[in-house]
Amino acid sequence: MSNTVDQVDVLIIGAGPAGLTAANCFNGSNRLRVRVIDKKSGTVETGKADGLKSISLEVLDTFGIGDTIRNESHRVEEVVLWEPDGQGGVERSMTIADRVPELGKPREMTLDQGRIEHHLVANLERHGNVEISWQTQPVDLQINHRQAENPLAYPITVMMKDSGQETSQTQLIQARYVIACDGARSWTRKHLKIPLRGDLTDSTWGVMDAVPKTNFPDIRKVCVVHSAQGTIMAVPRERKLVRFYIAMDGTGLDVPTALSQKTLTVDHVVNAARSIFHPYTFEVGEVAWWSAYQVGQRVADNFSRNDRVFLAGDAVHTHSPKAGQGMNTSIQDAYNIGWKLRFHLEQKCSKSLLASYEQERRPIAQQLINFDREYLELFANPNLQFDEFLNAYQKAMRFTTGIGIRYAPSLIVQSPPMEEKTDNTAKAFAPGMRLPDFQMVNQADGVPTTLYHRMTMNGQFRLLVFAGDIAIQPVYHRLLEFGHWLTDFLRVNPGIETIIVHSSKRAEIELMDLPDVFHPWNDADGWDYWRVYADDESYHDGHGQAYQRCGIDRDDGCVVLMRPDGYASLICRMEQTSQISTFFEGLSLGIPEKVSFSARL
Repeated sequence: MSNTVDQVDVLIIGAGPAGLTAANCFNGSNRLRVRVIDKKSGTVETGKADGLKSISLEVLDTFGIGDTIRNESHRVEEVVLWEPDGQGGVERSMTIADRVPELGKPREMTLDQGRIEHHLVANLERHGNVEISWQTQPVDLQINHRQAENPLAYPITVMMKDSGQETSQTQLIQARYVIACDGARSWTRKHLKIPLRGDLTDSTWGVMDAVPKTNFPDIRKVCVVHSAQGTIMAVPRERKLVRFYIAMDGTGLDVPTALSQKTLTVDHVVNAARSIFHPYTFEVGEVAWWSAYQVGQRVADNFSRNDRVFLAGDAVHTHSPKAGQGMNTSIQDAYNIGWKLRFHLEQKCSKSLLASYEQERRPIAQQLINFDREYLELFANPNLQFDEFLNAYQKAMRFTTGIGIRYAPSLIVQSPPMEEKTDNTAKAFAPGMRLPDFQMVNQADGVPTTLYHRMTMNGQFRLLVFAGDIAIQPVYHRLLEFGHWLTDFLRVNPGIETIIVHSSKRAEIELMDLPDVFHPWNDADGWDYWRVYADDESYHDGHGQAYQRCGIDRDDGCVVLMRPDGYASLICRMEQTSQISTFFEGLSLGIPEKVSFSARL
């Protein structure tokens, strides 16, 4: 029997990395009511995913917790390949720097998923506007299709119960939108009858987090060991832990491959590791966690239903954790739909924005599945050649980092007009691509910061103005003209933040000489000193070379309309203001003027 009814703007099902990422997208929103439910009693204690790529750390930077997580993590610097030595043992054959030069920073760190979840939960508690209900699971979900197009409606009804008790008492939640991040065995996906397509092989892998006691010389590096007995991948972690992935099918052990028989034990996994590392000794102290899984690569037919219920992360794509991209893709899914829902609800923009979630993320999921299949075949190859591994791993480093991802043209990705396609305003990225992270120096106080530390997640689009060398009079006057236009534009579109990165020497520029729109006044706390930055040498941290990294002419500059998730919506010159106006006109089409999203029943 149900005796309570709650109404929320957004209900998030699942409090893993994906669900907590989606929830953190709403931090600081006083207008929206967001609730998270999870059948667990709290964050995970051990195991699960453990690798954070640079793109995910940038997301955590926008939440304000990236540095805290970095301080706990282990930084990955090298990858080592070992091969059979022809005498029953193994020998080191190759050492690769775990580095993508375009990033300009470490590519990957490792930390237990439970600690990542802990910091995400603590961040929600600090902001205080998202409620988490543990030991709460859905038992029914219904969509009122007749109300799905009504922006004021709560068309989704979810029945919940306490997962920790055998009770008939339930609670009803009426929600405008639902984000389901409830894992590979997603209750929501099954309830909505959305199938997964792909392969589930018979290949069995063991995985464990353990403190190794060994004389193997590369145990604190990422290493891939091919031996006559099988294949193992070791990934160092925080403290003395190491994550081991072991192909159980190649060890010669009598291990059934069908996980349903549940005959695989941690001793099987340790014994397999011992045989692969031979002639080096291998024992384990603490085994913090272990598991076994069947390799599979599958993606859901749909990522949403009625653009009211959205599925993210493992709920819509499953793959081998050995590729090291599962949690990162889940975080990117959740970030993508999280900012879009917040912007749609707060700015009252077109509901078409929400359709772009599946349009953007499903092709990426399919690319991940294809990559994962090829990557697994590579590791399973007993005759792997050095050059083949090097090329594949370098490709993997770029792919899992997100470099090269480019979303197709859409409502929020505008290709330049045909006559301007040869105008290489920014050579290192394009509309639909994520801006590289770079250092910039605050004009007011000289303190350096990086782009994604500055881009706090608040659901806003940003105009990132690469103003050029404004110490030159013609360039300065061009910025003044843009400032006059921007002042009028922001009166109509107040939910947009403007940030300048100029290429002049910081000492040659006075902040108060710039139009007020670039350092706006607030009666409560005065001028805003965090809108103008210089691409200049800092006193202690060197030069960020922002213009060079973005491929932008230091004299000419450009304007980048930056989505809340860091991807470029459009790139134009300061004179091309009509492109910016047209973009936001298109984003707002179809919204009734009298709709109020702050209404409560």
